Amino acid sequence: MSISAARLSGKWEGTVSHDGEVDDYAVVFEENGSLSVVTKKSGGFGTWTATDENTLEFSFREVFNPDVGQISPNGHHAAYIQIDITAELTGDTFTGAGKAVVHGPDEVVIYATDAQTTARLVS
Repeated sequence: MSISAARLSGKWEGTVSHDGEVDDYAVVFEENGSLSVVTKKSGGFGTWTATDENTLEFSFREVFNPDVGQISPNGHHAAYIQIDITAELTGDTFTGAGKAVVHGPDEVVIYATDAQTTARLVS
């Protein structure tokens, strides 16, 4: 049996750690398997899938706001990040880990890093 869409759907707030930084975010999981994410400097859309009764995978493209001059750790201008996470759900909290791949304005991969996240259901 896998996580029910009703159990996961709603707004979650959390943090993601990467490259010695910690960023806040909010993600809304919809019952239809879609998701949207917002941070102070970006937003994005993607999908989620339950993999068993307590785990899920989600994937989304996080696009930087036009007024943000985001520079990757290796000095290149970043346009968006493709993020893929596998997470475990315990009560109203999930923890997960995955990969964040940073792309430049020309779609070329300019940087990749590991990411860890924790979030809590808020509504």
